[in-house]
Amino acid sequence: MSPADDVRARGWALMEGLYAAGDLADFRAAIDRVHASFGAPSLTASDPIWLDDHVEVAGPGFAIYQLLRYAPALGPRLFRDPALDALRALLGPDMHLELVGAVMSDERRPFTEWESHLGGIDDERWRREGRRPRQREVRRVVHFLFLEDLTEATGPWRVLPRAIGDPVDPPASIHTLDWPGVVEITAPAGSVLLLEESVWHAVVPRREPGRRRFIGAYFASPSAAPTVGRDTSLDALETDDARLASLLANRPREPRRG
Repeated sequence: MSPADDVRARGWALMEGLYAAGDLADFRAAIDRVHASFGAPSLTASDPIWLDDHVEVAGPGFAIYQLLRYAPALGPRLFRDPALDALRALLGPDMHLELVGAVMSDERRPFTEWESHLGGIDDERWRREGRRPRQREVRRVVHFLFLEDLTEATGPWRVLPRAIGDPVDPPASIHTLDWPGVVEITAPAGSVLLLEESVWHAVVPRREPGRRRFIGAYFASPSAAPTVGRDTSLDALETDDARLASLLANRPREPRRG
């Protein structure tokens, strides 16, 4: 099956070998520079610590919610055509990029909880409001780019397969790591995981010292629910790169007023 078929059938697709080692090294270095610019804080915190409006330290790690605000030069290098082709097959030719973020953690990161990304940028708001509408077509997909190998030692990801139209409620407590029916994902650095917004996933803590970084991006179809949140760094982003420009061309001009 194609990656788009995989997403429709089970909620996710893994694509390997899309990035050169030099690209991955540059991406890691860019995240490290942002971390250093905030005084190299701890990579985990029991209670969230906001370092500015777009950077937080919490249980899952050091989170940058608008990566291209701090590292705009990465924009033209972040996405590869095979993944974008799969996304367009799922979301349509007029899909758009909603947000680009990054997370860095280390062996101190505990297991936090299972999560999904219903609502994209607004996912936390949807969780607080208890909104969990069943998705009967693919409207939003998360593009995760892993910058280190995912192995048993470095901490695999766990994903609960979900076909489009299946229920979206969690089958067990989100605070319990072991769920029935989960798939454990290991992959080499540079792999891309395409994840439909409803799919539950969790990260197994590292079993050896070291950093783990990934870059995450939300892509949405024109029919996706309008959001209140917005990655404002993309509003001001100027680019001559045709690939990146195509991902920005169909962004809604204004967020929905809450």
